[in-house]
Amino acid sequence: MQEILRNNPEDKHQARAWAFGLGLTAYISIVMMLGSGGSDVDTDLILKMNPIKLLAAQGVVATFMFIGVSALFIAIALKIPFAEFFPKVTLRTAGLTILISISFMVVNSAIGEWNMNLDFGNSDFAEWAKQSEEQLKVLTEHLTDFTSPTHFTLALVVVAIIPAIGEELLFRGLIQNFFAKAFANHHIAIWVTGFIFAAIHMQFFGVMPRMFLGVLFGYLYHWSGNLSVAMIGHLANNGLALIALYLAQKDVVEVSPEQMEQAAPWPAVLIFAVVSFLLIRVFYKKFQHA
Repeated sequence: MQEILRNNPEDKHQARAWAFGLGLTAYISIVMMLGSGGSDVDTDLILKMNPIKLLAAQGVVATFMFIGVSALFIAIALKIPFAEFFPKVTLRTAGLTILISISFMVVNSAIGEWNMNLDFGNSDFAEWAKQSEEQLKVLTEHLTDFTSPTHFTLALVVVAIIPAIGEELLFRGLIQNFFAKAFANHHIAIWVTGFIFAAIHMQFFGVMPRMFLGVLFGYLYHWSGNLSVAMIGHLANNGLALIALYLAQKDVVEVSPEQMEQAAPWPAVLIFAVVSFLLIRVFYKKFQHA
């Protein structure tokens, strides 16, 4: 990974790394929690809103919150070129990354279904989590009930491209690097960042698959030293899900949104677990010998 604190030679005891990492984590956590304050919003009100305008607004906010703030932080606090976080990727590496992401999506479907079926009891937290999850589901279905190719293209930009660039820049590019310096251990940094990445989305019935996804991106970034690799993986994960949904709505493929949320059959999960392991091993060896 990049040595993003190289312009801060006085940072000898990791204090600056801790301050930067915790500060950015606090920032994104507060913003995301404020954004999820819609748990009191009536779902009927959501359905009355124009989905295209909602997507556009979400895209503007996400661009500023993730890409804009990260760019300012990199320029002002770190004093390193912003372009350094976007190195070129070979076609072979990009293809391998996409294959890993597709294969892992099958495995992660089983983790996601298990997480969705967790029982949090009758606590206030459980009620709040269920209500938030239901409202998010209504919002997601409303935003992705595509009315035109333009609607789909906008969704692809807002749901796939902007998060792939912005979230990877913030979480893997900055926070993971800071924690790697602070903990002096890349593995701890990757798992802690993966957990934060999952938790701040405020979806407790989907925290585990998102955490493992974040960990996967973290290792791909760590091994390759190339943040663009993590961005490609993130883009493939989000983009392919949207494309599948769009094709289903056009009756090109026979799959319902409910089926897309279900786990793949266990034989497929086991097969793709082996495939994922082998592909990740190839990826690891490729950069170990680079």
